[in-house]
Amino acid sequence: SWCSLSLAHALNQQKKRVLLVDGNGNFSNISSYILLNNPLYLEDYTLGKKTLNQLLTAYRNKDFNILTAKPGNNYLSELPLGRIHVFADDLNILAQNYDYTVVDLGTDLNAKNLSLCYFADDLFVMCSEQSADLVKTFELLQLIYANNIKANCNLIINRVNSFEDGYKIYKELYRAVERSGLPIPNLFGIVRFDTRIRDTIRNKELLLSRYPTSEAAVDISNLAQKLIAESDYE
Repeated sequence: SWCSLSLAHALNQQKKRVLLVDGNGNFSNISSYILLNNPLYLEDYTLGKKTLNQLLTAYRNKDFNILTAKPGNNYLSELPLGRIHVFADDLNILAQNYDYTVVDLGTDLNAKNLSLCYFADDLFVMCSEQSADLVKTFELLQLIYANNIKANCNLIINRVNSFEDGYKIYKELYRAVERSGLPIPNLFGIVRFDTRIRDTIRNKELLLSRYPTSEAAVDISNLAQKLIAESDYE
């Protein structure tokens, strides 16, 4: 969720209209990382009380909008798959008002929250250098391909000490995916480990606002600029 939030913020800093959507109902979701003024929650949408438009929360400026769930409330778990498909359709319609829509799925992917991304152009999977994370990333890739998600699948290597370490991790995943016969995901970028991230999380602040010249902030900004450049090229 931190990476989704930071990437959405970086896109907004590039003068883009951005919608950030909470598809992660666990404790570390979007609303747990920042302070929102009078937030409205997606649970009101799933209960049929409000439309998505009515739940939009502007953050910092009118061109950065957030749809968030309550922290720790896995609001998608009780919904039937058909209802989530309706949710995805409504999101797709709402997304037409923005330059970019970022949907945070968290780490516990399943057929339900993946259904929110059937209209996506790109899917980004985060991976660190921890062995358990490498295994988890490979399993996530298997799940994504098994569910026939048509989006371009990309890897972002996160929390590494150097770009060289990031490339080494990508090579490990590359070999594992190649042996399995699955499509090989693109290495979209690398985000270096940065101790300032802990401070921003503790203070519920955004890294690009509090420490805009830090290594991780620069890396996230580069990801946003690359995404914009590739979108403009297409």
